Amino acid sequence: MKSNALVVVIGGGIGGCSALYHLTQEGWNDVVLVERDELTSGTTWHSAAQCPNLAFNQLLIGLRSYTINLYKELAEDPDYPINYHYEVGGLRLITDQQQLDACHHIISVADGMDVELELISPAQAAEKNPLLEPHDLLAALYDPLDGDIDPAQLCQALARRSRNAGAEIYRQNPVIGLTQKANYEWIVHTRDGDIHCEHIINAAGYRANEVGALMGIEYPIVSMEHMYFVTEPIDELAQRENRVAMLRCPRDRFYLRQEKQGLLVGVYEHDCKTFGMDGIDPDFANSLCAIDLDRCLPRLENIFQRLPCLQEAGIQSIVNGPITYTADAGPLVGKTPGMRNAWSINGLRVGIGEGGGYGKMLAQMMVHGETEWDCWQLDPRRISREVTLEYTALKAIEDYQNEFQWHLPHEHRPAGRPLRTTALYPILQKEGAEFGVVNSWERVSFFKPTADFVEEHGYRFNNWHDIVKREVESLCRGVGILELSGFNRYSITGPGAREWIDNLTCSRVLSSIGKVGLAYFLNDNGNVSGEATLAMIESDHLWYGSAAAAELHDWDWLHERLPEA
Repeated sequence: MKSNALVVVIGGGIGGCSALYHLTQEGWNDVVLVERDELTSGTTWHSAAQCPNLAFNQLLIGLRSYTINLYKELAEDPDYPINYHYEVGGLRLITDQQQLDACHHIISVADGMDVELELISPAQAAEKNPLLEPHDLLAALYDPLDGDIDPAQLCQALARRSRNAGAEIYRQNPVIGLTQKANYEWIVHTRDGDIHCEHIINAAGYRANEVGALMGIEYPIVSMEHMYFVTEPIDELAQRENRVAMLRCPRDRFYLRQEKQGLLVGVYEHDCKTFGMDGIDPDFANSLCAIDLDRCLPRLENIFQRLPCLQEAGIQSIVNGPITYTADAGPLVGKTPGMRNAWSINGLRVGIGEGGGYGKMLAQMMVHGETEWDCWQLDPRRISREVTLEYTALKAIEDYQNEFQWHLPHEHRPAGRPLRTTALYPILQKEGAEFGVVNSWERVSFFKPTADFVEEHGYRFNNWHDIVKREVESLCRGVGILELSGFNRYSITGPGAREWIDNLTCSRVLSSIGKVGLAYFLNDNGNVSGEATLAMIESDHLWYGSAAAAELHDWDWLHERLPEA
């Protein structure tokens, strides 16, 4: 085993294997991966391994599109082909107007990313999956490139290419300690010895917080048990030459794909369970949770109506395994908050379907300082320090229960709230304020006309549109008060403070005491990294104010650029 490397990746699932591979593709070959057991022995091995193009925003569509192209290239490698069912096609079943409106929105977003999605009729949907009962559908959103892949073969293919490029992989070698040196480099203590390195990547999946504990930090990650079952062979499938289209249903919270001549059906039950909150058995590898299909029974009735063939099909196997969720359901890919040279690729709820993109994004960040995508919504520093594991568990349960239910514009779901409030919160609440959430701060959206007013959400003008209109008109004609308590504020003091800030910003830092100005901060490539309002309090004292969501990002960015003592 090497005693020195540029990067050590901790964890051999899809996140770790993808990060390792993409680091070699970006030119860093002195990289190693350490895995406590075998590759893919965590969540990856039991993944349903679906690979859709369809996602709710530009970033995830871009990551999924890249991932699909990468997997297609891997599958076509004559030296190491892998089992990838490409262009099977997938259907998102639409049963209400709100979901239909959301699909129109997503089609336009995907079109801007050169990704083809199509809204089709219920009859057309039934042609693509004849097992489907379409009687109450309004439409279906069709993703022609949707498919599934063998997750173990996928990771082995990435590992093989990484080794060929110079990377090394050490299996059956748990990490038992992490030490950061004064120069911010790391010593990774493993059972088989120490590795000195410049960077570490936490890719430990549902053990992310075990690795985090070795660094003295806690990630907002919780695992949820998730079940799917595979049926015995179904005659209609045995008689077909082509695979039936995959299904996802927002109303009934299930997905379905063909598995050989049977069906794989995954259910997101309301009576769900977290996993590992009190610790995880060290021997839990290539393992599953106890089967409890009764939790899924309330969903199964509607699923069986949608797929009548399931009523007669026998169950061949049931899988119940952990999947990681974060406090806002988005992955944590990027710099670990408050740490130098420590990176994360964790919380990959859709790890297989987006894993290629995550690995490339992280590698580009590490090697070049930025990526080809706007990756803020995956940055681990977007989530505040006040977020606890208990809060994360509440949000994970909420997101699990609402799987496939896209967030509607201005929708802020209630679990775990309020977490952060200002001194004015009870006063504003008494005045009828309707609150949203920004970086876990409760922030006023508008003031309700009556105590029993219930906010509605959707893609059309709703019941608070006229309320906000009147508030805006009132502000334009008069005076308004803005509460800044929930915004990010730093005090920068000391000899040379103004000159230091002036060197970091492309804007002109005002020198007159009492002056206020807007400043933009650039990364090493000249692109905008941050925006802040600067106020000169004294000659060597500035007030720095920025968006609430930028709290940890800006703290790290400024600290990394402090002059050496």
